[in-house]
Amino acid sequence: MYYSFVMGVGSEIDSLRERGFIVEQFGDNYGVAFQREKADEWEQFVSRHLEPGYWNEYISDDGVIFLFNLEDGIKRFDVKGYQNDEVLSLCEKLCECRFSSIRDMLKENHYYSDKIE
Repeated sequence: MYYSFVMGVGSEIDSLRERGFIVEQFGDNYGVAFQREKADEWEQFVSRHLEPGYWNEYISDDGVIFLFNLEDGIKRFDVKGYQNDEVLSLCEKLCECRFSSIRDMLKENHYYSDKIE
């Protein structure tokens, strides 16, 4: 399974349940699990709903995929081993905080804590 935590999408996420995504609600946010075959569909959904200056990530079989909505559009990063200085720098810049690593940043999210190696 692949896993993502998403904020601010509202009831639009219900359409994913009908297409085989597992969606858990956490207040106004959602934890989403899906099969590898649904990754492109997830990226399209997130790209449509991701506000400028924000990012979304999902944990895949062999790393983490990050999608950033930047001034020049959606930028995708495939991060292996939780190591990518550019991604870490973008996350820190966009949320105006510091992280010791991508792994530690993701582990702070209760939805990911038991899904990260």
